[in-house]
Amino acid sequence: MPGPEGDKRRMTAARKAHRMSAGFVAIILFKYFKGALFLLVGVAALRLARLPAMPSIHEIARFFRVSPENELIRGLAGAIAEITPGQVITFGVMSLFVAAVFTAEATLLACRIWWSTYFTIVLGALGLPLEVYEIFRHPGKPRNYILLAVNVAILVFLWRRRNEFKKLA
Repeated sequence: MPGPEGDKRRMTAARKAHRMSAGFVAIILFKYFKGALFLLVGVAALRLARLPAMPSIHEIARFFRVSPENELIRGLAGAIAEITPGQVITFGVMSLFVAAVFTAEATLLACRIWWSTYFTIVLGALGLPLEVYEIFRHPGKPRNYILLAVNVAILVFLWRRRNEFKKLA
Protein backbone atom coordinates (compact mmCIF):
# COMPACT_ATOMS: atom_id res chain seq x y z
CA MET A 1 0.00 0.00 0.00
CA PRO A 2 1.70 3.24 -1.10
CA GLY A 3 1.58 6.44 0.92
CA PRO A 4 1.88 7.35 4.60
CA GLU A 5 -0.54 4.61 5.77
CA GLY A 6 1.55 1.92 4.11
CA ASP A 7 4.76 3.39 5.58
CA LYS A 8 3.29 3.22 9.08
CA ARG A 9 2.29 -0.40 8.63
CA ARG A 10 5.72 -1.39 7.29
CA MET A 11 7.40 0.43 10.19
CA THR A 12 5.17 -1.33 12.73
CA ALA A 13 5.86 -4.70 11.10
CA ALA A 14 9.62 -4.00 11.11
CA ARG A 15 9.54 -3.17 14.82
CA LYS A 16 7.63 -6.34 15.64
CA ALA A 17 9.98 -8.44 13.52
CA HIS A 18 13.07 -7.01 15.22
CA ARG A 19 13.10 -8.43 18.74
CA MET A 20 14.62 -6.39 21.52
CA SER A 21 17.77 -7.92 23.01
CA ALA A 22 17.90 -9.19 26.59
CA GLY A 23 20.33 -6.37 27.42
CA PHE A 24 17.81 -3.71 26.45
CA VAL A 25 15.05 -5.50 28.36
CA ALA A 26 17.26 -5.69 31.46
CA ILE A 27 18.14 -1.99 31.22
CA ILE A 28 14.48 -1.05 30.79
CA LEU A 29 13.44 -3.14 33.79
CA PHE A 30 16.31 -1.69 35.86
CA LYS A 31 15.25 1.87 34.96
CA TYR A 32 11.61 1.12 35.81
CA PHE A 33 12.72 -0.41 39.13
CA LYS A 34 14.76 2.70 40.00
CA GLY A 35 11.84 4.90 38.96
CA ALA A 36 9.45 2.97 41.23
CA LEU A 37 11.93 3.10 44.11
CA PHE A 38 12.38 6.87 43.82
CA LEU A 39 8.61 7.28 43.52
CA LEU A 40 8.10 5.41 46.80
CA VAL A 41 10.83 7.43 48.53
CA GLY A 42 9.38 10.70 47.22
CA VAL A 43 5.85 9.87 48.31
CA ALA A 44 7.09 8.73 51.73
CA ALA A 45 9.08 11.94 52.17
CA LEU A 46 6.12 14.12 51.23
CA ARG A 47 3.88 12.15 53.61
CA LEU A 48 6.49 12.60 56.35
CA ALA A 49 6.57 16.35 55.71
CA ARG A 50 2.81 16.57 56.26
CA LEU A 51 3.01 15.11 59.77
CA PRO A 52 2.50 17.63 62.59
CA ALA A 53 5.73 16.44 64.21
CA MET A 54 8.58 14.23 63.10
CA PRO A 55 8.16 10.63 64.29
CA SER A 56 9.85 9.56 67.51
CA ILE A 57 12.26 6.66 67.77
CA HIS A 58 9.46 4.49 69.19
CA GLU A 59 7.12 5.29 66.29
CA ILE A 60 9.86 4.48 63.77
CA ALA A 61 10.68 1.21 65.55
CA ARG A 62 6.98 0.28 65.64
CA PHE A 63 6.65 1.02 61.91
CA PHE A 64 9.58 -1.28 61.06
CA ARG A 65 8.54 -3.80 63.76
CA VAL A 66 11.93 -3.77 65.46
CA SER A 67 13.27 -2.78 68.84
CA PRO A 68 13.90 0.93 69.53
CA GLU A 69 17.35 -0.19 70.68
CA ASN A 70 18.30 -1.20 67.12
CA GLU A 71 21.31 0.81 65.91
CA LEU A 72 19.84 1.44 62.47
CA ILE A 73 16.61 2.75 64.00
CA ARG A 74 18.56 5.02 66.34
CA GLY A 75 20.58 6.36 63.41
CA LEU A 76 17.45 6.89 61.31
CA ALA A 77 15.68 8.67 64.19
CA GLY A 78 18.74 10.89 64.71
CA ALA A 79 18.85 11.79 61.02
CA ILE A 80 15.12 12.53 60.92
CA ALA A 81 15.38 14.74 64.01
CA GLU A 82 18.02 16.93 62.32
CA ILE A 83 16.13 17.73 59.12
CA THR A 84 13.56 20.46 58.66
CA PRO A 85 10.15 20.00 57.02
CA GLY A 86 11.34 22.18 54.12
CA GLN A 87 14.27 19.86 53.52
CA VAL A 88 11.94 16.85 53.57
CA ILE A 89 9.65 18.50 51.00
CA THR A 90 12.63 19.36 48.78
CA PHE A 91 13.92 15.80 49.04
CA GLY A 92 10.47 14.40 48.23
CA VAL A 93 9.98 16.63 45.19
CA MET A 94 13.47 15.87 43.89
CA SER A 95 12.86 12.14 44.36
CA LEU A 96 9.65 12.42 42.33
CA PHE A 97 11.56 14.27 39.60
CA VAL A 98 14.26 11.57 39.49
CA ALA A 99 11.52 8.91 39.37
CA ALA A 100 9.98 10.68 36.37
CA VAL A 101 13.36 10.81 34.60
CA PHE A 102 14.07 7.09 35.14
CA THR A 103 10.55 6.20 34.02
CA ALA A 104 10.91 8.39 30.93
CA GLU A 105 14.22 6.73 30.05
CA ALA A 106 12.71 3.26 30.37
CA THR A 107 9.60 4.17 28.42
CA LEU A 108 11.52 5.80 25.59
CA LEU A 109 13.80 2.76 25.34
CA ALA A 110 10.80 0.40 25.44
CA CYS A 111 9.14 2.38 22.63
CA ARG A 112 12.39 2.16 20.64
CA ILE A 113 12.58 5.89 20.01
CA TRP A 114 15.72 6.30 17.91
CA TRP A 115 17.31 8.95 20.16
CA SER A 116 16.42 7.23 23.46
CA THR A 117 19.80 5.50 23.67
CA TYR A 118 21.56 8.86 23.39
CA PHE A 119 19.25 10.33 26.05
CA THR A 120 20.03 7.47 28.43
CA ILE A 121 23.77 7.64 27.68
CA VAL A 122 23.92 11.37 28.45
CA LEU A 123 21.92 11.07 31.68
CA GLY A 124 23.93 8.04 32.79
CA ALA A 125 27.23 9.79 32.07
CA LEU A 126 26.09 12.83 34.08
CA GLY A 127 25.67 10.57 37.12
CA LEU A 128 29.16 9.03 36.98
CA PRO A 129 31.01 11.91 38.71
CA LEU A 130 28.63 11.66 41.67
CA GLU A 131 29.23 7.92 41.91
CA VAL A 132 33.01 8.41 41.80
CA TYR A 133 32.69 11.12 44.47
CA GLU A 134 30.74 8.70 46.69
CA ILE A 135 33.50 6.10 46.27
CA PHE A 136 36.12 8.64 47.38
CA ARG A 137 33.90 9.70 50.27
CA HIS A 138 33.18 6.13 51.44
CA PRO A 139 35.86 3.86 49.91
CA GLY A 140 34.90 0.90 52.12
CA LYS A 141 31.35 0.54 50.79
CA PRO A 142 31.17 -2.21 48.14
CA ARG A 143 27.69 -0.99 47.12
CA ASN A 144 29.21 2.15 45.58
CA TYR A 145 31.60 0.10 43.44
CA ILE A 146 28.77 -2.20 42.32
CA LEU A 147 26.56 0.76 41.33
CA LEU A 148 29.43 2.32 39.39
CA ALA A 149 30.15 -0.97 37.60
CA VAL A 150 26.49 -1.51 36.70
CA ASN A 151 26.10 2.02 35.35
CA VAL A 152 29.35 1.83 33.35
CA ALA A 153 28.22 -1.52 31.91
CA ILE A 154 24.90 0.04 30.91
CA LEU A 155 26.70 2.97 29.26
CA VAL A 156 29.08 0.68 27.36
CA PHE A 157 26.21 -1.53 26.18
CA LEU A 158 24.14 1.46 25.06
CA TRP A 159 27.12 3.11 23.35
CA ARG A 160 27.87 -0.01 21.34
CA ARG A 161 24.20 -0.37 20.32
CA ARG A 162 23.28 3.33 20.21
CA ASN A 163 22.08 3.26 16.60
CA GLU A 164 20.07 0.05 16.82
CA PHE A 165 16.71 1.83 16.91
CA LYS A 166 17.63 4.12 13.97
CA LYS A 167 17.17 1.17 11.65
CA LEU A 168 13.54 0.98 12.75
CA ALA A 169 12.75 4.68 12.35
